[in-house]
Amino acid sequence: MHLEDRFLSLSLDFLPQGSISLPPSLITMKNITVFAIIALAATTWAASPPGIKEVDCSKYNRNGMIVCSRERNPMCGIDHQTYSNECMFCQLNQNKGFQLRKLHDGECDIECRDYSVFCTMEYVAHCGSDGEVYPNKCSFCNAVVKRRGTLFLAKHGECESP
Repeated sequence: MHLEDRFLSLSLDFLPQGSISLPPSLITMKNITVFAIIALAATTWAASPPGIKEVDCSKYNRNGMIVCSRERNPMCGIDHQTYSNECMFCQLNQNKGFQLRKLHDGECDIECRDYSVFCTMEYVAHCGSDGEVYPNKCSFCNAVVKRRGTLFLAKHGECESP
């Protein structure tokens, strides 16, 4: 008896005899499929912090190119950079091959455009969306870059204790 056969027979021991008419391989495939769907749903839910929106860039696309006006209608991307408008945001995404999303309308609360890799010891707390307190803007921005935009500022100051 192979190890797989023993595992399958052990996993089906809890079922009453004659209650299943499907072959064991189909039962296993059903279990795997259900598990995969649940795992996918859980990661999708966890990966999208509240308030983050997709931007429909197709409305700015003209024959494969994105051409933008100079209107000032700022928006904040999940990389914590302020873009002058949605179209400029879409243009950067297309030209650089980024996978950015919109955090909110208006300017970002904190800009991570010009940050230093080496940070000072000043303490001006920044609470990240991961529940971690970063000692200053520089440390927070380093974490934002390291996590490729999946981290955002929850609030200035200490994080709330659960």
